[in-house]
Amino acid sequence: MERFSYAITTFEHAIERARQMVKLYDALVALRPREPANDDALRSAYFQTVSSFDFFAHELAAVEAKYRFSNAIRTKNISLPMDIMMILDKEERISAAEQCIRQINSYKAFVDPGKLAEALSCYCEKPWIKICELMNKEKSEADRRTAEQIKGQLKNIWRRRNQIAHAADVNPALAGIELWPIDKEDTEITINFIKEIGGTLPYVISDSAFSERESIMDCVPN
Repeated sequence: MERFSYAITTFEHAIERARQMVKLYDALVALRPREPANDDALRSAYFQTVSSFDFFAHELAAVEAKYRFSNAIRTKNISLPMDIMMILDKEERISAAEQCIRQINSYKAFVDPGKLAEALSCYCEKPWIKICELMNKEKSEADRRTAEQIKGQLKNIWRRRNQIAHAADVNPALAGIELWPIDKEDTEITINFIKEIGGTLPYVISDSAFSERESIMDCVPN
């Protein structure tokens, strides 16, 4: 897992910053109770949390792609232009392949459960089953959740993040004079959930148990 150390450290640092924003909210509430603008600290924490997860998933995908290209380890459904495959120098070819993967993925939101599965499926079989198993591993029967429940919560978080980021969290029913409510408990639940699901990703994406019939990488002319 050493190859993911930078991404993991960055993700954990970003999650801690989100927790600090919740503490900032507490301080603001103590200084100026019932001030609506206090909630913006929670919105910042929410946005920071979800954005850090998206960054983390993108970084893991790029790092794992480079690692597998370097070691001729199997991947699936990754297509590279012929001009990259024709580069003779190995290091230059792998670097170009990594940049190509980053560019392809740059338009995708990996907080979307479908897009996340699409990315992880290039490196492992049945990623959501693996995520679910890891998240339930040390939980009691009562606390275990299905893959569909986990995906549903992630999708709701993604939608809420988009509401904050793209619609200024404005409630359109009130002509823009009031924002959608946000509370500390929901924000903390979101932070903890994202931290938990993020913690499974390095283990899921590094699982290379593909069948022998899978090609090392698919190559198509650009």
